[in-house]
Amino acid sequence: MKPVIGITMTTTRDGRYVINEAYVESVLDAGGIPYCIPFGVEGDVEKIISIVDGLLLTGGVDVHPHFFSEDPHPKLGEVMIERDKVELYLLHEAVKRKLPIFGICRGIQLLNVGLGGTLYQDIQSQYEKVPIQHSQLARRAEAAHYVKIEKESKLYLMLKKEKISVNSFHHQAIKDVAETLTVVAKSSDGIVEAVEMKDYPFGVAVQWHPEEMAQGGDPNSLTLFKEFIEVCTKKNSLVN
Repeated sequence: MKPVIGITMTTTRDGRYVINEAYVESVLDAGGIPYCIPFGVEGDVEKIISIVDGLLLTGGVDVHPHFFSEDPHPKLGEVMIERDKVELYLLHEAVKRKLPIFGICRGIQLLNVGLGGTLYQDIQSQYEKVPIQHSQLARRAEAAHYVKIEKESKLYLMLKKEKISVNSFHHQAIKDVAETLTVVAKSSDGIVEAVEMKDYPFGVAVQWHPEEMAQGGDPNSLTLFKEFIEVCTKKNSLVN
């Protein structure tokens, strides 16, 4: 039986829910059933998490710094507190139930904040080193820079590679890493590019956008979604 994947969304200023097609298509291509989750369901997260087999935390606007006890930096981008709230509720309930979690871009940042970590609100102005280009001008499905992967990690076991090329569309990044996370990949300037949840069945998050590269046929990105859906399928079969 195909697993149901809960996918977080965002909204526009004119009141529309939106999600990039690449997330939905990548889940479908890997064998999952997308289930897009709206805002305002904080009181129903137990029910939602009980009917999905995996949680996909997607990219989007900046995480509000109040959730890691900081004031807004001048270079902070658009924030959406109602999105932060529902995603944090979903995350905590998913963790409680040991649900497979896959975070992408904002998703890795939300995961870190939700588990007690902090963020660089703006890499260019706050990071101690001169960063490489993390908000690429190349097309979304094209790779921009390399990341180095730790061999003792789920990510390495999935991809069988210590170095891969990825795309990049962000100006925020993990600063203080949550205690329950392990850093498993970095870019050449030291920015955290992937983390994994300690002592957890499947909790993987990446800073790049594999959904976009998967739609362009990138084998590493296709593997990430395939592995995520496979884990969710196993959970589904155990429950049913």
